[in-house]
Amino acid sequence: MYFTHSRYNYFSLIILFFIITFLAGAGQRSFSHEIMPAISELSFQEEQVNIDIVLSIELFIAEIDASIITDTNNSDKSNVYDELRSLDSNQLKQIFTDKYPSFAELLTIRSNMGEIRPRLAHIKVIENNNLSYPRESKISLVAPLTQDDTEIEFGWNKQLGPLIVRQVLANAGNNHSDTEDELYTTYLSPGDLSDPISRSGVTDVSGTNIIVDYLIIGFEHIIPKGLDHILFVLGLYLFATKFSQLIAQISLFTLAHTTTLALATMGVVSVPAHIVEPLIALSISYIALETIWHTRIGWSRLIIIFIFGLLHGLGFASVLMEIGLSQQYFITSLIAFNVGVEIGQITVVCLAFLLIGIWFSHRRFYRPFIQIPFSVVIAAIGGWWFVERVFLGG
Repeated sequence: MYFTHSRYNYFSLIILFFIITFLAGAGQRSFSHEIMPAISELSFQEEQVNIDIVLSIELFIAEIDASIITDTNNSDKSNVYDELRSLDSNQLKQIFTDKYPSFAELLTIRSNMGEIRPRLAHIKVIENNNLSYPRESKISLVAPLTQDDTEIEFGWNKQLGPLIVRQVLANAGNNHSDTEDELYTTYLSPGDLSDPISRSGVTDVSGTNIIVDYLIIGFEHIIPKGLDHILFVLGLYLFATKFSQLIAQISLFTLAHTTTLALATMGVVSVPAHIVEPLIALSISYIALETIWHTRIGWSRLIIIFIFGLLHGLGFASVLMEIGLSQQYFITSLIAFNVGVEIGQITVVCLAFLLIGIWFSHRRFYRPFIQIPFSVVIAAIGGWWFVERVFLGG
């Protein structure tokens, strides 16, 4: 008697969908507060190391611990962070300059001669014309070195969050990625230190370290950072009343997003994020709503899943391209990232099975009280994200 295919129940579900969408929107800000890894580039000269770091300096000034949260909305200092983001660039630049000595204390630049203290050479703060997006700032540091070939370790305090470290050629400018020399790239979890970085030549990095780094990056892009991808996978899970249905859907989704992830990373395909992200939100709503209207898997759904998988692959690629890939281990790091994504997705499915499926999937009330209500919630969240990303710039 519950949720039969009557006009009344369809109308009720549509009303419920819009109500939940409204509530989802009312409980969220119209801009993204996800904490992304900062990116640092080190270049060596005879007597100094130049360090350029692209980061959100508002996180540091607001004293938000980026090692324990992934979204600033979850911090008790989120209001301070938002106020800082609304300041003009000159105001924020002055605040950071005044607090730089405290920031320097959180950095670690180490050689066999001991700790090295950098000075602030320059800071560029982008004017934040759109509060829908986190503001990036670029700080340039200079640290003195002796004239020997001493290797350098670099990192920062865990409260500043994860960090990408790249060694680039001095004076290479924007063309350093086109050089034939493979220098050094690594992903540091909060509080970690880089390997000893050679000041001349190539820093020896093992393939094992590369695999571990990109496995972690891929996994973290799903859990805990990839809520949109989590909801899409949960939408696939809720539809599947049989294990074979789940395998068919997940396999197609994996094949599709692996294809576009590889093509986009290699530069064959390029689609702007402002197009991809709203479509990903729309795909979440569609998959969840289809679970409400249909009970059997068909070719049309499989084709749709494959198309949506292509979209999600472009979303994965945008993150991976921002972080960068090791040129020496390009294929290895690409595969490791994708495997990390898959492990994250499998973890989501396993948790859903342990929390819901194993107890309720064969019960008569599963569809009216679990499958359909959860699908409505997922569809509503996806619908709000679509509105947010298209009309509110989120």
